[in-house]
Amino acid sequence: MYTLLDPRFAFARKPSAVLLGGWESPAYWQLLLVAKLRRVRTVGFYESTLNTNRHRSGVIARARSLFMRSLDAVVVPGADAEDALKSFGVAAERIHRGFNAVDVQHIADRARSVRASDQQSRGHRFIFVGQLISRKQPALLLRAFAEVRGPEDVLVFVGDGPERRTLEERARTLGLSGHVTFTGTTENDAAIDEVIASHTLVLPSSEEVWGLVVNEGLAAGLHAVVTASSGVAASTKHMRGVYTCASDVDSLAQALVASKSDWRGHISAPEILEHTPAAFASVFLGALEQR
Repeated sequence: MYTLLDPRFAFARKPSAVLLGGWESPAYWQLLLVAKLRRVRTVGFYESTLNTNRHRSGVIARARSLFMRSLDAVVVPGADAEDALKSFGVAAERIHRGFNAVDVQHIADRARSVRASDQQSRGHRFIFVGQLISRKQPALLLRAFAEVRGPEDVLVFVGDGPERRTLEERARTLGLSGHVTFTGTTENDAAIDEVIASHTLVLPSSEEVWGLVVNEGLAAGLHAVVTASSGVAASTKHMRGVYTCASDVDSLAQALVASKSDWRGHISAPEILEHTPAAFASVFLGALEQR
């Protein structure tokens, strides 16, 4: 149930701008209407991509486009989300592109501290971090790894989900019991430490709005193999150590081989360190303050 806003209550003190974090709830439409009536600047946030859009035609798609075009500005976290907005008819000058962010400096500092006394592993260590669900395609990664692994290589799955038992059985069937580890769900710092101990992070999703785990892996100096259908791919493909691929087993296997072949140690001063939460916040501030 939604309660209609009383315009006298909403913005009792007129703000200079209002930030709308979505469009799909009646509450957002009510706030947009009140802001327009009060001549308050409206700024939206939109992060979906063309690949992750559920409604590409019909009434809902038209409503979404109308809402986005009605805003004075829209902040997006990356290039793919910007392309989606443009397809809705939002003018380029109204789009403020930032970069989806995590505390990359904390991860980089932790990585340096941990590796100061760490021993080098003999094989290449690939890692998957996330839910073990079909959309994230952990089974695809397992198949690709089985095709290209070296005798000392390992694959670590950090996370849990409905596909775990099937994956464990499949790993045994493929003779990978000594090469594949399932840690289950871990606390955030423990998951970060698993990433730090690895060489290549893999995001094999069939679709992903972004994929913040890639930010974390790059901040730790890892390579990252990312499917092009993930939102993070378009914004990181120019960075050192990033390998984009299609979401099929052959393309993924080739990317795993390329990452391993190119490995020369953890990347120092990775480009992702420029993309901090503060930098992303400044994009929002610019959109809110622009006149």
